[in-house]
Amino acid sequence: MSDKPETTEDQGGKWLTTFNDMVTLLLTFFVLLLSMSKVDAGKVQQVSRSVSDAFGMLNWSQGKNIQIFDPFVELRGVRIIKGEKRKERIGKELNDIEGLESRTVEEGVLVTLGEKILFRSGTAQLVIRDADVFESLGSILKRASCPIRVEGHTDNITIHNGEYPSNWELSAARAVAVVKYLINKCDIVPEKLSAAGYADLRPRAPNDSENTRALNRRVDLVLTLED
Repeated sequence: MSDKPETTEDQGGKWLTTFNDMVTLLLTFFVLLLSMSKVDAGKVQQVSRSVSDAFGMLNWSQGKNIQIFDPFVELRGVRIIKGEKRKERIGKELNDIEGLESRTVEEGVLVTLGEKILFRSGTAQLVIRDADVFESLGSILKRASCPIRVEGHTDNITIHNGEYPSNWELSAARAVAVVKYLINKCDIVPEKLSAAGYADLRPRAPNDSENTRALNRRVDLVLTLED
């Protein structure tokens, strides 16, 4: 027989490696759970005491309370719900302004301003017929504090004057005119604004009568409220 003394491993110490790995994995698992969900402090205290009593690791008569932390990972579903509520709230405020039309879209909220309240036919010179409308609009836009894309649109009748060679130039010029008004009169920061002209390529209605063509002559404000 060998006189070699028995080592710790020979005495059953191998199980410690497996045990340590298991404890590490459990700790990682619970940290992930805590970071991704709301925590019931009372239940965590109970579980911790039970585990500690089972392994004899802590004297709870002398131990300190466990510090429970708030989750630092916000679930995407919560952000989506908050974003939709914000869209609905801003859309309702805008719809309460007489003379404006607004609706929620994928990007956020779309506000439509008809040609009649903004411009004379065939020009990009602003004619504000109701300053109260723009005062209320500007107040909401400032509170929203979001990117705003101003889009100019025309009907399909080709413009015939020397100032604008085509409906492209007219629609873009109208968008720029509204951007300037929002900056100078409504105190919207320029960094939040952009302008685009789409001519007659994005009609709201068929261009088959004067009434429907009037619907297409407009300026849209797209409030980007996506997360």
